Amino acid sequence: MIAVLVTVFGLLDDSAARADLFDSLDAYPPRWHLDTSDCDARVIDHKNLAGGGVDGGGCESLTFQAGVGSESILIYPIEPVRAFNDLVANVSIMSARKGARVGFRVRFPFVRDPQTRRPVAAIIYGATYEHPGKFQSLGIGNVERELRIKIAKLRSVHGSDANVKNPYIDGIAINAYSGPGTTTLRIDQVSVRGMIPVGDHGRVEMVPPSRETETVDAPGENASLQVPRLLQMRRPAASPERSGQNVVVSAFPQDNVIRILEHRGEPLDWVRSLGFDAVLLSRPPTADLLRDAIQSQLLVYAPPPVAPDPTIAALLDPVMAWYLGGGVALDNSRVSQTDQTVRRLRLFPETWQRPIVIAPVERWAGYASVADAIVSDAALRSRGLLAAEQTLLYQDRRARIGSGTEVAVAIESSPPKKLAEMNRSISAAIGAPPGGNFRWHSMFTQVVQSLEQSPRAIVFRSHESLVSGSVFAHQRSMALSYVNRFVAMMGPWIASSRPSAAYRIQGAAYRCGRLDADGDQFLLLTSDQSVRDQVLAGDGRAVEILLPPEMVHRTAWRLTNFSAQRIDIAPTPTGARIEIVSPDVAEVIVISADSSLGARLNQSARRFAARAASDRWQLCVDQVRQIRQDWDHAVSSGATEAIMPVDLLTAARRTLDDAEAVFRAGDAEATLRLSRRADAWSVRSSLQLSQALLSGTLPSFSPRHVSSPPLDEGRPTLQTAWQPLMGDEGWSESLIATGGLDQPEVLSSGGWTFGQRKLVRAQSDARWMSRGFFSGQGAIALSAAATVGESLGGGYEGTIAILSSPTVRIQPNQAVRVDAMIRTIGFGAPHQGILVYDNLGGQEMGILVRGATDWTPIRLYRQSTGETEVRVMFEVIGDGEAVVDEVGIRVWDPAPLPALPLRSITP
Repeated sequence: MIAVLVTVFGLLDDSAARADLFDSLDAYPPRWHLDTSDCDARVIDHKNLAGGGVDGGGCESLTFQAGVGSESILIYPIEPVRAFNDLVANVSIMSARKGARVGFRVRFPFVRDPQTRRPVAAIIYGATYEHPGKFQSLGIGNVERELRIKIAKLRSVHGSDANVKNPYIDGIAINAYSGPGTTTLRIDQVSVRGMIPVGDHGRVEMVPPSRETETVDAPGENASLQVPRLLQMRRPAASPERSGQNVVVSAFPQDNVIRILEHRGEPLDWVRSLGFDAVLLSRPPTADLLRDAIQSQLLVYAPPPVAPDPTIAALLDPVMAWYLGGGVALDNSRVSQTDQTVRRLRLFPETWQRPIVIAPVERWAGYASVADAIVSDAALRSRGLLAAEQTLLYQDRRARIGSGTEVAVAIESSPPKKLAEMNRSISAAIGAPPGGNFRWHSMFTQVVQSLEQSPRAIVFRSHESLVSGSVFAHQRSMALSYVNRFVAMMGPWIASSRPSAAYRIQGAAYRCGRLDADGDQFLLLTSDQSVRDQVLAGDGRAVEILLPPEMVHRTAWRLTNFSAQRIDIAPTPTGARIEIVSPDVAEVIVISADSSLGARLNQSARRFAARAASDRWQLCVDQVRQIRQDWDHAVSSGATEAIMPVDLLTAARRTLDDAEAVFRAGDAEATLRLSRRADAWSVRSSLQLSQALLSGTLPSFSPRHVSSPPLDEGRPTLQTAWQPLMGDEGWSESLIATGGLDQPEVLSSGGWTFGQRKLVRAQSDARWMSRGFFSGQGAIALSAAATVGESLGGGYEGTIAILSSPTVRIQPNQAVRVDAMIRTIGFGAPHQGILVYDNLGGQEMGILVRGATDWTPIRLYRQSTGETEVRVMFEVIGDGEAVVDEVGIRVWDPAPLPALPLRSITP
C-alpha cells in the first residue's frame, strides 16, 4: 500500500512510525510523475527497484532528459491537506548531480489561470540535495511564511481582489533539474506528518491573509507559480454561455481521448492504475471522494447537487462536468424538464460552474441544444450488429447532434446485471461452479469501432465493482487495462482526426474504418466474424485493404503489438493494397507521407507496451486454462458428443509457454505477438464449445436465436450442468392458455395487450390474422411505419410499439422457458427488428429478430430468483412488419425418478 498509518506497531523506525503517511516506494506501481518543466524534460525510464534504496531496500528510480531551463517538477500526489507550519514532509534522494530541491505543491482552488481555466498552484521549497552519490533525506516544513509570499505574488498577478482563500497542499514536489542532459534520481522513504485533510469538520482554515511587503521570488522563479498537472490535460478558455454567463464550454480535456469508468466503489488509485482518466459517479461527489480524486489524479463526472455545498467548494477542481442521465431514460418526454435543470445549474456560483454532459436515449438535437456535451450509448453487443451498422448508428446520431456539441461514446464493460444475478441463482440451485471467461474481445472491437467517429471520450458502463473479488471482475480489470492502453497509445492523433470514408476489404470478414489526421491516415480494422457477443480473429486468414493509387509511395506501420512495425504497400493494377495475415480482432494501421511519424508512433506505443503485454498474456493464460476445463466437463459428462479441439488447445498452450519465456525476458512485442496467436485459437475453441452445447439438443435453432444465461455470460461449465433443460422432456405444458393466438378476440379478452408510443412521426398497428400463421388458426401481425419522410431509426428511438403476453405466476428458483415463432419483413436500418424478451431477463437479455422471412423459432431460458409474475414482450423497433405465433411459457417440472427396487438385507 502507498500509505501506511501509525498502526504498523513498530515495523517502521521511529520517524516513520510517527508519520501520518509513509511510503517505502518498494512496490509497483511508481508513484512519482513528471508534472511540468520549462526545459522540455522527458522521462525515458521509470520503475521500482527491488534494491538500491536506503539501507539496501527497494526504491523508485526515474531517469529523464532535459534541455536548458530551471525546472523539472516531479510530483508525489497526496490527499488535499491544510497548509500550516506543523505539516512536515521528508524524502530521501540520491543522484549523481546536486541541486534537486524538495517542496510542497500548494493549490489555490479559487484562482484560475485565464487561459487554461485550471486552479493556479505554487511550489514552496525546502531543503536542497548537496551530496551526489549518496542518499540524503530532504525536508520541507514551516510553510506559512512562504505561503504568504506566494499569496502576495498571486495578488500582484491576478489583482488585489483575487480569491486566495482556502489554499491546500495536494502533492510533495521535487525540482529535479540539475542541468541539461540525462539525470537519474533514486527516491525512497516518503513521509508526511501533521496531515489534516481539507474538508474535515465541514470547514477549511486558511492561512491568515497578509499584504506583506517582503521580497518575492527572484527573477527566474516565476515558473514556480504554475497551473498544476491533472492528467497532463488542459481545459480550454471560457466563452460566453447562452444565458450570458462565462462557463467552461469543453466537458472533456483537449488533445486526447479520455477513458471514463462508471464508478462502483473501486479505490481510485486502483482505477487510475488501469489506465482510466476519470470516473463517472451515480451521485453527487463527497469530500472524501474529491480528496481521493485529487490524490489519484482522476477527473470526476457526477450528477449535480441540489444546491451547492460550501464545505466542499475548495475541493471541486477534479469535477470536470455535471452529468445528467443516470437512473432515468432521457427521452422525448423529458427535454423540457432537463432544460429547466440545466438553467438552474447555469445559475450556480462561479466556483460551481461546470459544463453539462447529458446522456439521452433519443431526441439528440433537442438535448444537444441545452448541453455542452452528449454521451451516445453504443448498442448492446448481444444484439449482433455488424461493424458497418454500428458506424451508421454513430454517424446518424452525430448528424442529429450537430458539429457544435462534443460527443462521447458509452460502451458496456460488464454483463447485464440481471444476467449475472440469474447465473448466481442457477449455480446455487444446482450446486455447479460458475467458471467461465469474460468475453472482452467484443468490447475491444466495439471500442475500436467507436474510434472511427473520433469521440472526445469513451465511457465504460459497469454494473459490478472491479474489486468484487470474482474471477470475472479480475478478468474485466485486465481487459479494461489492455483496452485503455491500446486507446492511449494513439489518443492524441485520434483526438485531432476527422472521420473519412471506409476502405474496401477483401478476404476475411473485417471492416476498415478510416480517420484523417492532418494528412496521416489511421485505419481501424475490426472483425465482423461474430455470433452475438463472441467474435473471432483472422486465425490464419489474410485481409487485403484496397487503397487508392497515390498510397503506393507512402509509408505504413502496424501498431497491433504496441510498436510501429513497418509493412509494405503493394501496387495493384487498379491502385494499391496492404495485406495483413492472421489479423487480431482489432488492428490499427497508420499510413503517412512523413517517414519520421513511425518513430513518434513507436515512442508513444512503447510507453504502454509492458503493461499491455502483461495484461494480454495473463488474460490468454486464464482463458486457455478455463476453456480446456470447460471442454473436459462437457465431454466427460456427456453434455455434448462433439470432439474436443485438442490440436487448437495444445497449440495455444505451447504458444503461451513460449510467450512466458519472452515476457520474463522483457520482450513486450514478442509477448503480444505470441499471446494474440494463442488468443485466436482459444476463442475459436470457446465458440465451438458454445455451439456444440446448443446444436446437440437444439438442432433446429440458430445460436443467434437462443438465449441461455450460462452461455450468454460465457460460462460453459455451468451450462453443462444445466444441459438437461435443453431438451423437451421435463418441461410443463405452456402456461399461457391463449399462446396459440388462435382466437380473433385474443387482443381484447385473451390477456394480451398492445401498447403504442404517442409519436407524431410514426404509426403502428396490431391485428389478428387468419392467414399466414405458423400453426393452429391464427397469429398476430405487428407493423410500424414512419409518417414523415425519414426512417424511424433504431434502438430506443425506433421503439414504436410493444405486444405483451398474459402474466404467469412463477415460484422462486424456478427454471423457465419461453418459446415463440417469428417472421419479419422490412426492418432494414441498423438496430431494427423485433426484440423478444421477458421481464425476468429484461431488454438487455432479449433477442433481436430481423431478416427472418421464414418462420424462425425463438427460445429464452430463464431462472427466477423470487416469486414473481412472468410475461413475454415483443417490441417493434423501426419500420417493418412481423408475425408472432405459438408463444409459450413453461416451467421445469420433471417427473420424479422411479423408486429403486431395494429390499431389506435383514429378515
